[in-house]
Amino acid sequence: MNAFCPNCEKVTEQKFVDKLEEIVIRGEMIPVHMEYYHCEECGEDFEIPRPDYDPLDAAYREYRNRKGMVQPEEIKKYRKELGLTQKELSEILGIGIASLNRYENGALQSEAHDQVIRLSMQSANLLQILEKKPELLSEHNRNRIVQRLQEKEQDCGDLLEEAIEQFGSYSPSLLSGFIRFNANKLFQAIKFFCYKDQVLKTKLNKLLFYADFKHFKENGVSISGARYAHAYYGPVPDQFNTWLTAILDWDKQITSEEQAFGDFVGEVYTSNEPDLTVFSTSELAALAFVKNKFQKYSARQIQDFSHQENGYRNTKDGEIISYQYAQELQI
Repeated sequence: MNAFCPNCEKVTEQKFVDKLEEIVIRGEMIPVHMEYYHCEECGEDFEIPRPDYDPLDAAYREYRNRKGMVQPEEIKKYRKELGLTQKELSEILGIGIASLNRYENGALQSEAHDQVIRLSMQSANLLQILEKKPELLSEHNRNRIVQRLQEKEQDCGDLLEEAIEQFGSYSPSLLSGFIRFNANKLFQAIKFFCYKDQVLKTKLNKLLFYADFKHFKENGVSISGARYAHAYYGPVPDQFNTWLTAILDWDKQITSEEQAFGDFVGEVYTSNEPDLTVFSTSELAALAFVKNKFQKYSARQIQDFSHQENGYRNTKDGEIISYQYAQELQI
């Protein structure tokens, strides 16, 4: 196409370029989508201004996803849900108002500030801050926010408690790996596999299955006590969608978002650091082995791999897969 080149100061033949390029963000190479024109006469490149897309912002978002950091809109949404001004929240967090304003508008926060923000987004932590430093807010605002946080914390606790009572109160058996269901271990295992990574829901289901079944194979008991069902895409924790809803409400350190992979749109999960103290040495070994084994597997590859398990092949849709099949596991 012909267009004006500001370097040549005349109309020249220009080529439209659309490709992935890498931007270095704090030492990491982040691939981003770039669009620009290349002047065939002088060889200069000219970016195409797009108000709806900023390559640097896209790189920051990808970096935050990899590190499990809070996105700008999450900070703003959280602040507005509590009815706080930027000045009030900045004083609560101990972060300068200018920094908080930049973070809400897309600047990349420091890891230290991100940790402070994430911790404050857990109701119990923010309640503790307000109890220790009541002078940070007016009495009216403090009472209003404390009431809202207490209600929110109660709602989250009730949801998790109801889910466990309804779907996780079964007696230990061969279907659960001979232990009672342990919601915290299941949740920490999810965080283990999603820490500093983006894991598709389909793959996450299989990683949990292999970790529990491998530990049973080697130690006679599962890790989480979760039961696994036969589903179209392979083994999945029974009532997994219920557990995901409960954990996303209960633990704000796990986040999910939809991403497009060609014509397919899938749910991708990321997490902050898990609490590894809940696991025994043998449980950690099983989790680490499975993560390493399937590190380079795509969701489709681990799905196809799991379809070859006898426990999957010998059960029907919706049927619980007995841990007896762990002895025939392929790993």
